[in-house]
Amino acid sequence: MGREALLGALTAVNLVLLAGIGLTQILPAKAQDGAGILRGSGLEIVDREGRLRSSISIQPAAAGKAETVLFRLIPENGQPSVKISASVASAGLSFVGGDDKSYIILEAAGSESQLKMVEPDGREKVFAP
Repeated sequence: MGREALLGALTAVNLVLLAGIGLTQILPAKAQDGAGILRGSGLEIVDREGRLRSSISIQPAAAGKAETVLFRLIPENGQPSVKISASVASAGLSFVGGDDKSYIILEAAGSESQLKMVEPDGREKVFAP
């Protein structure tokens, strides 16, 4: 009788564990109550078709340029329309029109800053203090 009781107890424990695992798969996940922090070395947001639509990345230092943090917003055509960048040496913001021929660049590099506007026909205006 001792052996049957032991096997019955083990079976009961296994059923309880199986039920617990099943409930964790069925019940919805619950978010944390407090504000959390998302940490990582980059972030990409994709649309339903899997196309990249937004990203935050760190570009490593290379060829005499400082490490740069880059934020991009990308419409469905895949060409970034808004870019914001920041590094120790400079910071910039660019907006690109749908035709890729018109754009605006606002840049602060060291002690210099400028605003550059380019029209589709190639006309260009640069404003600097």
